[in-house]
Amino acid sequence: MPSLDKPRVILHIGGAKCGSSAIQAFMAQNVEALAARGIGVPGQALDFDSTVTGEQIWFLEDAASSGRHDVIADRVRHLLADAQDRGFSSVVISAENICNHPDLAAVIAEALKETDARVVFYVRRQDDFLISSWQQWNLKRFDKVEDFLAARVGEDACWFSMIAPWADAFGDDRVMVRPFLRDRLKDSDVVSDFFEVAGLSHEGLAPLAEKANPSFDEALARLAHRVRDVFDGPHDNRFYDVMVRLIGKDALKKGSASSLLPLETRLMIMTCYEDQNTALKARFLPDLGDRPLFPPPTAECIVEKTESEKVSDEIAMLTRAIYALAERAGG
Repeated sequence: MPSLDKPRVILHIGGAKCGSSAIQAFMAQNVEALAARGIGVPGQALDFDSTVTGEQIWFLEDAASSGRHDVIADRVRHLLADAQDRGFSSVVISAENICNHPDLAAVIAEALKETDARVVFYVRRQDDFLISSWQQWNLKRFDKVEDFLAARVGEDACWFSMIAPWADAFGDDRVMVRPFLRDRLKDSDVVSDFFEVAGLSHEGLAPLAEKANPSFDEALARLAHRVRDVFDGPHDNRFYDVMVRLIGKDALKKGSASSLLPLETRLMIMTCYEDQNTALKARFLPDLGDRPLFPPPTAECIVEKTESEKVSDEIAMLTRAIYALAERAGG
């Protein structure tokens, strides 16, 4: 039975590519104002002493990957005790990578057994997820899009399999699954939706100063793929950072439609996840009734471009970068 005098804990476990950066950036930006409202936002090391970025991704990833579950459990217990000493009524832990570690569910649930804990999990339509994950991580790992799809479709974004261990550990009534769809989010905004679902108030707090983790223009992504040897690994974003400094907003994607995959491929991808999505809806979102978990991809999701048009876009992107460099050198 949870203790009423202990802070309640909101555990935001993902999924990836589902607005986590916006939630985390908002909390980091408003950390002092949230603390004044009794809402504790831990630092990167899952404590109240380390730098606050709104997430604890790498502390948890490093500990989980090395099998140091005891370190995580101890840190969670100490965090809860410190939060109580500081007078916090709620604590928000956010790390979208821990949904990839099902063995952490029971570990963290045990560490939080004396408090009211809630798990929040956002899910994205899998074809959209794969396109986004290609741009951020996988174009640095695979020679071809086809190789990436062959390796990862049906392996990544299996949302039901990812959330089930957490529901088993915490209880279905303590798990909140939210489709990452604009028309299903409160005020069409993931930050507003998260605070609503978590039962926390963010009214009157400063909105995000700038968009968190924006998508890059697909021409820039294709250029990045051509020179993927410059990346040290899937999390190395220096190439993108340099290009943003050079050409600013022209490096960023406009709109949500994509030219990466044709409609028939996107529909094929979704058939591979039918069982996962049906199971997720039945267990966690039965109120959807006859509606599907996700609406199917449509032609509106696609930007039709010939190969020559794609190359032209890449040349234009390079030209902008060269011009920016020349202008700086001449200035």
